[in-house]
Amino acid sequence: MKIGLFGGSFDPAHEGHAHVAETALKHLGLDRVWWLATPQNPLKPKSAPLQKRMESARRFARGARMVVTDLETRLGARYTFETLRALKKLYPGVAFTFVMGADNLDNFKAWRNWREVSRAIPFAIISRPRAKHFVPANFPKSWRYLPARLCPQSSSLIRQAVAEPGQS
Repeated sequence: MKIGLFGGSFDPAHEGHAHVAETALKHLGLDRVWWLATPQNPLKPKSAPLQKRMESARRFARGARMVVTDLETRLGARYTFETLRALKKLYPGVAFTFVMGADNLDNFKAWRNWREVSRAIPFAIISRPRAKHFVPANFPKSWRYLPARLCPQSSSLIRQAVAEPGQS
């Protein structure tokens, strides 16, 4: 079994999230993509309630091969390295790939234990607008960059538009 792990706040989920997940599913031959709705991203402001964010993600996770889950909450994992350690123990026969939009590379080195995360499982980096598209040379060769059409939606822009109605 090959599973893509697509972590995020999904606050709110949008077409850009669907695009990243669908691109990984299509190009990596994955059996499933698990949308791991994080309890609270430590690098972001307080998120909306988890159930609301999961409902939002379910609207964009199309098809039976896309699974929205609160697995990180159930594992008690606050950080990605904890999630990966737990999943590798729980599912030793599963080939996991970490799926993320290239815009997340901008703050990747701020992640707790980022070096461990970068080496734990293969990565699939999907092109995103406003991303630097730079993977440092010291990252493992198991990282793969997937260029794809750019979907301009972002949760930050959606939240900003809701907070400032009528302004462009």
